[in-house]
Amino acid sequence: MYNLLMSGSDTAFDGQTWELERSRLGEYTDSEISARFDQLDEGALKLLASLPTLFWYERRNEKGGRIGWVDDVRRVGGNVVVQFSFDPYLPEIPFAVLLDLAPALDIRLGSRELEGHRTHWAVKNVDLLDVLDSRKIINRSQVSPYAPYVRSSRPSRTTEIVVHPRFFEVPSQPADRRLVSAMMPFAAPFSRVYSAIANAATTAGMHVQRADNIWEHSVLMQDVFSLIYRSHVVVCDFSGKNPNVFYEAGIAHMLGRHVIPITQSHDDVPFDLKQHRYIHYLNNGEGLQSLTTQLASRLATLAGTD
Repeated sequence: MYNLLMSGSDTAFDGQTWELERSRLGEYTDSEISARFDQLDEGALKLLASLPTLFWYERRNEKGGRIGWVDDVRRVGGNVVVQFSFDPYLPEIPFAVLLDLAPALDIRLGSRELEGHRTHWAVKNVDLLDVLDSRKIINRSQVSPYAPYVRSSRPSRTTEIVVHPRFFEVPSQPADRRLVSAMMPFAAPFSRVYSAIANAATTAGMHVQRADNIWEHSVLMQDVFSLIYRSHVVVCDFSGKNPNVFYEAGIAHMLGRHVIPITQSHDDVPFDLKQHRYIHYLNNGEGLQSLTTQLASRLATLAGTD
């Protein structure tokens, strides 16, 4: 089985959460399957979270879809709020390809069907990954090792990379699971952005630092490396295509830290990193408040992860 999350808004899945009417969960789903989710009890939520998920848009948007999973579901009044993640190892599936695949994926797009024109959450009795793999659209063996639908079936990885830095000294302090580091240009226009990040961290029960607030070493980049090393999450602001921030993001990825990219412009995200989800924001009051809200939600999710 797989989840199909379809929205009429072409920005519905740009953040980390999506909200829809509770009554629309189970639409275009076989009755025997939908009956399992009527109560949205713990068992139902656990099953939904274990399934691969296709995030797609109503046909008028003509947008491609992404594969990922559901992290959390909660009720808010008569709605459900879904927290989700995209699989960073799998590319976007083009709109035309999904149209062609619709029959195989049990997505009802016929002339008398309205599924492609209605926001809803369906659960399909189809092996999504198998269909995509058989059509050579993805390589099933290359899905994220952290995806919930492979954790129980994939053997634990035994290969480890041992890193011996030649340029940096490894700090003696251990990683702090509540520490968020902010990698961003040291410029006045980013002061309010840093405050928004700090507010998000506080909301999530964490705290934030950036390297210009630390002076522990005579070489600035050593302080940067030490901060990244000790952090659980690294927020990287790609606004302005700052080369230092790209370098710092590479260090964070190599050290296995959780990296959350943010940017004021979609064009500032390098091609090699566009497969990773990022938060787009505007550097004004409303935009920074939205950044705080989205970032706090993501940090709260990552706070308890390895």
